[in-house]
This record gives sequence, structure tokens and C-alpha cells, in this order.
Amino acid sequence: MKIKKMIFATLCMFAMGSTASAQSSEDTIKPVSAKGTILVVASSQPQMEMKDGSLRDIGFYLNELAVPSEYLADHNYRIVLATPSGKKPLMDAGSNDKKFFQNDDKTRAKAVQFVHNLPVISLKDAVRQLNEYDALFIPGGHAPMADLMQDPQLGIILRDFHTKDKPTAFICHGTVAALAALPDAAVYRKALVSGDFPSARKAAAGWIYQGYHMTVFSDAEEWPGEVHSGIEMPFHVEPALQIAGAHMHEGPLYQSNIVRDREVVTGQNPASDIALAQELLSMLKK
Repeated sequence: MKIKKMIFATLCMFAMGSTASAQSSEDTIKPVSAKGTILVVASSQPQMEMKDGSLRDIGFYLNELAVPSEYLADHNYRIVLATPSGKKPLMDAGSNDKKFFQNDDKTRAKAVQFVHNLPVISLKDAVRQLNEYDALFIPGGHAPMADLMQDPQLGIILRDFHTKDKPTAFICHGTVAALAALPDAAVYRKALVSGDFPSARKAAAGWIYQGYHMTVFSDAEEWPGEVHSGIEMPFHVEPALQIAGAHMHEGPLYQSNIVRDREVVTGQNPASDIALAQELLSMLKK
């Protein structure tokens, strides 16, 4: 009988120890509650028609999406990626290069994996749950010039964030997506492509960002690529924003430059990725 009692006591102690160990393990791996949620919006468009009618493959720029998003995730913000279609966005192949990551290939590979693991929803779904988001971020690559700048769902999101004074960030060509907040963004884009600037100015009436100070990938940074390829963009993003009423600020070519005005912060080019992320985090803390 004594032996049975000893065995029973030993089993009880083992079970209690196992439970305590499991609880300790759970406490260790249990994620800390997120400080908030960042909505990151990327394009669904795989190609864009150029000035000469040819098609160019487009997509998001890896470092412009990954670096700010990873930085905010590391500061305990949940990242939700949304596209017009609800499918994973395509990456600009030219951006998958270690030169955008201080020539560190491991950092580049980590960025690719980070973006791959992000949950993706449609912009329609994002509109349905707007109150869940604490900030909006739109990365660049040429893709926002095709669909995002004229997407009605993105227009709803931008106007909501503007009304509620929520932090809104754009980088490089992504800043052109701010034009989705126009009353009829599709008409505005059509006027830009056709070179009908008087009609574009007319279509820009009522833009919520008129008078804002911004930056974007400058004409001086865009031209060398056009000269090298011999193919001209359907329009340039810097005058596209100027015509709509934004005050544009150019920094040194291909160097970090950010501009903040009210609830909006913009970065000029890929080199602005970490500075933009830091400024957006500062806005979230306030």
C-alpha cells in the first residue's frame, strides 16, 4: 500500500511539474498585445501602358514596402496588407536587389520572406473595418500609377483617414496614390495621360490634400531611367501632384528626404525608407 501511495504521489508531482512547465512555455511564446494595426496598401496591377502604347511590367518596390513595415512590426504594430483584388501584390523584379539593403543579401532575403508572410485582404474588406486601423502606408514602385491612384475604395479610405486625422504615409511613386481621394480620380488620370492639363486642373477641384507639402520621386530622378530605356512614362508623378494642388519638395537626387504636413508624411525615393518609418512611428506615438 505504501508503495502504491508513493507511486501515486510521484505521478501527481510529475503531472503538476509538466503542467507548470507547459504554462511557463505558453507564457514565453504568447505574443504581446499589439499597440495598433497598420494598413499597408499595394497595387494589384501587373503591367502599365507607357506613352508609346507598349506595356511595362510593374510592381511594388521591395525595400519601400518591407523596411517601413518591418520597422513598425518590430515596434509591436500589426501589419495588414491590402490590394484592390485581395491577392498578393507583385514585386518589381528590379527591386529584389541587395543594393537596396546596404548590400546585405540576408537582409534582402528576410524582407522577401516578411512580405510573403503578410496576410492579404481586399480594399473592399479594408473599407468594412476602417476603425481597426491606426495608420495607412502606401509603398512605391510604378504600380500605384496604374490602379491605386484611381481606385474608389482607396479614395474612401484616404478621405476617412483625413477626416479623422490619422497618420497617412506614402513613399516614392506611392505618393501618387493620394490622388485616389479626388472626386473623380479616373477622369483626372485620363486627362494626365492625354496631356489635357486644363481638364486635369478642373477634375482636381475638391482634392482633400490641396495645399499640402509633399515629396515624391522627382522628375530629375525619373528622366535618367526613361533616357536609358527609351520609353517614356504615361505621365510623371511630380507634376501630377502639383497640378492637383500639392506643394512639392525635392531633396538631393536618390538621397533620403521626407516631408511631413499635418497627418501626411511622404518619402521621396527608396533611400527614404527608414526615415519615413521613423517619422510614421513618431506620429503614431503622438
